[in-house]
Amino acid sequence: MTRLALACALALAACGTPEGRNANGTEAADAAYTIGPDGAAGLLAQTPFTVPAMERAFPGLEVVTLSDPDTPAFHIRKAGSKTPLYIVTPDWTRGYAGAVATRSAEVSGPGGLRAGTSRLSEVAAPLKASCAAPETARDISLVCQSGRLRLEFGGTGGDLLLLQQTYLPPVP
Repeated sequence: MTRLALACALALAACGTPEGRNANGTEAADAAYTIGPDGAAGLLAQTPFTVPAMERAFPGLEVVTLSDPDTPAFHIRKAGSKTPLYIVTPDWTRGYAGAVATRSAEVSGPGGLRAGTSRLSEVAAPLKASCAAPETARDISLVCQSGRLRLEFGGTGGDLLLLQQTYLPPVP
């Protein structure tokens, strides 16, 4: 009887929950939309700046082409939404995705950082060591960049608000 109980326990443990789901079967909020030094959603490497490539990189999301000739970009958003989860801009010289940015609190960055809700005090020390004032002032007070990840902070006081997270994919 002990072997049967052990076999049943191991079989149940192996089942677990599907990736990106909670125990009740709903999507885990932190697993749905991500950005970090290794990629943004499914955009993980050199990616052509085309609609089909964006649809493959962001499955299940709408890819909307912005028609501004001065600033071509793709807004990546949930079906029916007007607010982008991600904004993909090109590398002008090679026709590849040059940057993937998010200002959405629905997108989770390293350590669970979220634009619009996370503060500078929540950033890991190694990344915080790379922070510097931006070259141009705009609404950004501080930029932290390490490798392919850039965090932009704004506001006043000592604990600035995370405004935008950007993944910088490699280009050929």
